[in-house]
Amino acid sequence: MGIQGLLPAIKSVTTPVHVKEYAGKTVAVDTYSWLHKGAFTCCKELCKGQPTFKYVDYCMHKVNLLRHHGVKPLLVFDGGLLPMKAEQEAKRARTRKEHLNRAREHELSGNRSAAYESYQKAVDITPSIALGLIEVLRQECIDFIVAPYEADAQLAFLCLQGHVDAVITEDSDLVAYCCPKVLFKMDKYGQGEEFRFVNLGKSKDLNFTSFTKQMVLEMCVLSGCDYLSSLHGMGLKKAHGLIRRFKCYQKVIKHLRFSGLTISKDYDEKFEKAMLTFQHQRVYDSVKEDIVHVTDIPFSLGLNLDFLGPWLPQPLVKNIAKGVVDPLTLKPFENSIIYLSNWQEKVEQKKPVMHEQFEKKRIVLPVQKNLLTKYFTPASRASKQQFRAPRSTPESPDSAEDLFVSDSDNLPAKTFMETEILSAGTSDDLQEILGFEAYEQCQTANNNTGVQSCIAVVKEARKVEGNSI
Repeated sequence: MGIQGLLPAIKSVTTPVHVKEYAGKTVAVDTYSWLHKGAFTCCKELCKGQPTFKYVDYCMHKVNLLRHHGVKPLLVFDGGLLPMKAEQEAKRARTRKEHLNRAREHELSGNRSAAYESYQKAVDITPSIALGLIEVLRQECIDFIVAPYEADAQLAFLCLQGHVDAVITEDSDLVAYCCPKVLFKMDKYGQGEEFRFVNLGKSKDLNFTSFTKQMVLEMCVLSGCDYLSSLHGMGLKKAHGLIRRFKCYQKVIKHLRFSGLTISKDYDEKFEKAMLTFQHQRVYDSVKEDIVHVTDIPFSLGLNLDFLGPWLPQPLVKNIAKGVVDPLTLKPFENSIIYLSNWQEKVEQKKPVMHEQFEKKRIVLPVQKNLLTKYFTPASRASKQQFRAPRSTPESPDSAEDLFVSDSDNLPAKTFMETEILSAGTSDDLQEILGFEAYEQCQTANNNTGVQSCIAVVKEARKVEGNSI
């Protein structure tokens, strides 16, 4: 849930930043915020328990985006239930169940859009669902940590200890943890809003000039958080004004009671426990490979600290952090191999199918049934042959051979009749080749001066008969 109204209040001290600004650095990610967004695309399948990997694709797109810009991601998952959050979790479970029943009713009535909207509100990201992403991260050699309890506390611990340079999240609780650098609202292009805690005093909407980290935390708890519900009529701006005026929450509670506001007797104790939960919640230390607190606890707290998260033995918390043990049941996962095999099968199906000889597949288009195409006929064989331009006749040919002999590449071979005429030695030979009538016509037309005139006369004669030389 986060701190209601806190992100708009600190918008003046946030700056637009692209993830490429973190190139060469390590960034911790609130993975459940990505899982919830990715689940919107397959909410129906998740609610019905059907296998799907759409949410994994969504998260891996974000992971690959960070790696593309040289950023090393460290994904942090939520773990077991925190006692201080039990009431809030029970309330959320009831709400999800109501939306699931509404989704089924809308689906039976045929209202798909309303059913889809209800399925989105009913989806619950469980460790079994998160395991699908964990197996892919393990296969891709991407670092991840499953927190023993709350991911927000684990993220704050990593950043406060210097293990990471920044945190990517959608939850404003990281401001209450006094996290040094947070990137909010990162989109699919890598653009987000960067918040630096040192710039909080420059806020234009709320004046934090005289605020300490303790006062900022008290303001967040007083306005309402996951560990303690807000008082009636108490919002962020009112909580800010009261803390700024009285400097500590004890004086604020006394003032509210004196003003006539009804406050339960155990509110002071719950308030103190909520403060301690933010400050000293149990998390996993990857260096020590054991469970530790966000910050060192004072000896005055005593030994009953289960509200910070029950203590877990070192081997168990280590296996939880590695994604081997379910943080809710504290038993090993049974379907991890199934998730990985299904993912590998899905990746294989996504690979493009190539031809054996790496040839492009021929696209077969359907025949267009258009009346206009009926007016066109296939090209003839003659039109597909190489075009040869006609040769112009010389103005004054020197011999009969000029009519027939030229470049061998451009003209066809001589016909049989042309060869015979050119080889004729005497007039008797020419008469025998052409015939008596054709020979007489040649003599009349050109007085028997050469083969050229004979050929012209013979061609004219053959046109009449339908046979050309």
